[in-house]
Amino acid sequence: MVKSLTISLIALIIMKNLNMTIIGLSFLTIMSMEATSVVMKKVEFNGLYSMDLVMGMMITLTLFVSFLSYLSSTKIARKSSFNLVMISISIVLVMSFSVSSFFLFFFFFESVLGPLLLLILGWGYQPERLQAGGYMLIYTVFGSLFFLWGVSELYMSGVSSSMSSVSGMVKKSAMSLWWLYILGFLIKLPMYPFHLWLPKAHVEAPVAGSMLLAGVVLKLGGYGLLRLMMVMQMSLSSLVFVLLLMINLVGGFYAGLGCVRQVDLKCLVAYSSVAHMSLVLLGVLSNTVLGVVGAIIIMIGHGLCSSGLFSYVNSIYKSSHSRLLVMNKGGLLTCPSLAIMCFLLSSSNMAAPPSLNLFGEILIFGVSGWMSGAFLFILGLMSFISACFSLYLYGSCSHGKGLMYMYSLSMSSVCDVFVLAVHWLPLNFLFMFMP
Repeated sequence: MVKSLTISLIALIIMKNLNMTIIGLSFLTIMSMEATSVVMKKVEFNGLYSMDLVMGMMITLTLFVSFLSYLSSTKIARKSSFNLVMISISIVLVMSFSVSSFFLFFFFFESVLGPLLLLILGWGYQPERLQAGGYMLIYTVFGSLFFLWGVSELYMSGVSSSMSSVSGMVKKSAMSLWWLYILGFLIKLPMYPFHLWLPKAHVEAPVAGSMLLAGVVLKLGGYGLLRLMMVMQMSLSSLVFVLLLMINLVGGFYAGLGCVRQVDLKCLVAYSSVAHMSLVLLGVLSNTVLGVVGAIIIMIGHGLCSSGLFSYVNSIYKSSHSRLLVMNKGGLLTCPSLAIMCFLLSSSNMAAPPSLNLFGEILIFGVSGWMSGAFLFILGLMSFISACFSLYLYGSCSHGKGLMYMYSLSMSSVCDVFVLAVHWLPLNFLFMFMP
């Protein structure tokens, strides 16, 4: 299945016609969703998570977000160079979720930086995109070297590098520095305080880069950590483990406080990703069935919600040519349809029912209460601050008196509203098809 999808993606490179490319990407998205449904039927849950199921969900999310990010970039999508970069990113991401070897995963894990960097440098908005690309490159490459070191130690200890063949029987000496080996995934998530590259990359990237970065690329960190947890042995009561989780949760709460003080729309959505992905890290490191399932659900929900919010920011930016909150008020007066979609996505971002984020956070809350009462208290604060900055985003953009030139937003294209609606529908109704 994966090989046929990859061959079809390569075939799209030679397509210079915009309509044909959109039709092709739509077909690939539908086919990947059909393939995932077959995998879901074949895999039995039986109280344990299945990596095949996660693989199918991540591939579907990749192609789905890639298609929607392409629709959001209609102004520059007619350039063949942009099509080539977008398809390259999609191919590398699909291969990252498809391989079964840690070494191959490291190769594709790093290969995604190339086309993503070209996307930021080639179609970014400001001269600071060079600095943003440098930050992203240095942070991610530096952390990934420790992951390569850990995989090499794993291989030298006599364990196969295949993700599907390892059974957790690893010598203690090979995984004594587990907290260092996962540094690359902590940066990619990202975890506080390794998040400084993310707001810079989001602010300077075009809308397609921001949607792919938040919707899929960040999930590489959670997916890789989930794979590596199959072979790592750690004590839940060790000082390093408790300290790591405490920094993660306190940092997520601090990032949420930073969202409330933001004046830039893109920075607000970017920092909200830091707050939400801290929940994913807690679920994966809990090493429990409920924690892992909750982390997977939050990854899928966050991939859809954050990508939709970046698409919304781009929709109003095309009219005001500014990302400042004070320059984008009065959405209910200028474009009620976009304001409604902003409300729906913001409510899903704060884990309002029936969104996937709600079900994922319920599981994470249960696991955190089992681990420590302090963790549960911090998660409660994070949930409260998440509602605060989500309402802050909606209230700032939708209420108030709009500027005179914002009248053009009332003629917002049907494509923008369609992209936002397609983000929201699976985010709130996908739970009905979950096993």
